[in-house]
Amino acid sequence: MDYLRGPLYLDVASKGLCLAGVVMMIFGQGGWFAAGVVAVVIGVLLGAWSMVAVRRMRRKGTDPQPEHRMPKAGT
Repeated sequence: MDYLRGPLYLDVASKGLCLAGVVMMIFGQGGWFAAGVVAVVIGVLLGAWSMVAVRRMRRKGTDPQPEHRMPKAGT
């Protein structure tokens, strides 16, 4: 699982930022609402970056787990 460590960290960071942003928007007053919106936007961008990184890694063939396919009948 070492090959997915970077995208995993990006995914966790994006979810944490989105959650923190939602909390700031719900419970914050004044400027904290705007800070929450910015945190959610940054979190969404990090999540998108994580998905792109995983797709690029799989496209290059670094994914060691091939797709599991059902064996054909009679083999």
